Parts: sequence; C-alpha cells; structure tokens
Amino acid sequence: MKQQDKITKEFTDLYNSQTDALFRYCFFRMSDREQAKDIIQEAFMRVWDMLRKDVEVNNLRALLFKVTSNLVIDWYRKKKAISLDSMMETNEGDQGLQISDESFEQIEIQSEGKILLTKIQKLDSTYQQVVYLRFVEDLSPKEIASIVNLSVNVVSVRINRGIEILKKKYEK
Repeated sequence: MKQQDKITKEFTDLYNSQTDALFRYCFFRMSDREQAKDIIQEAFMRVWDMLRKDVEVNNLRALLFKVTSNLVIDWYRKKKAISLDSMMETNEGDQGLQISDESFEQIEIQSEGKILLTKIQKLDSTYQQVVYLRFVEDLSPKEIASIVNLSVNVVSVRINRGIEILKKKYEK
C-alpha cells in the first residue's frame, strides 16, 4: 500500500505542476480549447496507467509532454491536415486579451506573450515546436529531444536556427 501512496503523490504533484503548461502546449498546437482539454485528460490517464504498471520513468514531465505530443499528432491524422493559417483565422477572435482590473504591466506582458506566440506559429514546423517548448514551456533541450524523438544536438540546432529566423523576420 505504501508504494501505491507514493505513486499517487507523484502523479498528483505532476498533475498540479504541469496541467497549465500542458494546456498551453495543446492549445498552441491545436487552437481548440475543448479538444486540448480532452487530450490533456487522455495524456494524464495514460501516464497514470504507466505509473500503476510500474513502468520505469526517468523524467515524468518529458514523458507527459511526449504522450501529449503523440496524442496531438494522432488527432491531426484523424482530423485530416489543416493549415496553421486557417486555424489562426478561425480562432483569432477567441484568443483576444481579456482586460479586467489587471495592472498595465500585466496587460503589456500578456500582449507581448500573444505577439510572441503568433510569431512562433508563423515559423516553419521544423522550428515551431522546439522553440515553443524551449521558451514558452521552459523545457530543456534534453527534455525536448525525448518528446520529439530527435537528438539533443539536433534540437539545440533547431532552437538556435528558429531564434535566428525570428530575429531576422521581426528585427526592428
């Protein structure tokens, strides 16, 4: 019973610390809130099943993002290919800033974050996912490599090239 308590605590800690990041990741890739929620739920269920079956896991966070990434890919395969541009057009109104009683500084940070996400979404798919995972979700190149099934070196090169492309495109 003690092992089960340890697994439950580990899973609960993972859930509490990664749910928001996972939602942002899914929503960024899919632009569909409800579907992102469904995929997150499925990803956590699969990780829970792995933990209960005593599967050896070195990095739970990387595993969770890997499972989620695979589920997103499966979703796209089922749904058929949809261009990123059309997704942006159909969901543009849903992603607007909601201004409440927040301070001007907080609104400015949100605005800059939205601009950055829009620019990352315009990157070629080769760079888009790795740049997002590195700078929005703050994953290490090693964690990203395990998520996208590439070597750490390839991931690092793609991150650097993606940043260079962003700098050249949007330098003022």
